[in-house]
Amino acid sequence: MDGQPICVEIEEGVAVVTMRRPPVNAFTSAMFAALRAALAGIARDPSCRAVILTGKGRCFCAGSEIDGFLDQTEDEAAEDLALIRITFNALQDCPVPVIAAVNGAAMGTGMVLAALADIRIASEKAVFALPEIKVGAMGGIRHVMRIAPQGIARLMAFTGCRIDAAAAWHHHLVERVVAPERLMDEAREIARQITASSPEVMRLAKAAANRVEEMGLREAYEHECGIIASLRSSPQAREAALAFVEKRKPDFSTSG
Repeated sequence: MDGQPICVEIEEGVAVVTMRRPPVNAFTSAMFAALRAALAGIARDPSCRAVILTGKGRCFCAGSEIDGFLDQTEDEAAEDLALIRITFNALQDCPVPVIAAVNGAAMGTGMVLAALADIRIASEKAVFALPEIKVGAMGGIRHVMRIAPQGIARLMAFTGCRIDAAAAWHHHLVERVVAPERLMDEAREIARQITASSPEVMRLAKAAANRVEEMGLREAYEHECGIIASLRSSPQAREAALAFVEKRKPDFSTSG
């Protein structure tokens, strides 16, 4: 795995995906392709039940390399952006929950990667920004608007300002802020809680969460009720309920 910009390590059902391209984990087209390939592998692996996405070194991801964009034609830019969009979609559509362990700067691409995760845990040293406006571009405003108030998302996108970890928590950009040395332990504890539940039900819950986010209230709850009804006869759902009643740990290995 030495020299690979995206490293995947799987242990006890948790895939730790580490971005590692010194010095700041800035993305290139090759790195987008590598992340997409890693996510595709995770999606195909039934043993993967949660993902932790993090960065190696002092940055989570400081954005994308600017040099490669300077002389692009419009067609070349559209081709590049198609790859970026497909990669972002792969992260959002990952069939198991994704926890972003934001260890440092999450700028531009890094901010969007964090926004696309299901849960965000930030180090006290983390900072967030959409600085693209300063280099004549635009960031992933819509993705950030999924998790932040409209005004904060627009402030970040229109000024390129940086938001520190405390402000990010205040504005709901992240769910928890912890000391740097506690970051991965906190992420792994959340992953452990996720992997304790039925793998079948968790994948359905993730898919449902993605789907209902774009629906109206009544339509969304109707969709959820359909999933709940189908689960009533599921062996894994039955095992989870039975284990709760019998006050024991569920065993999903023999329940389908």
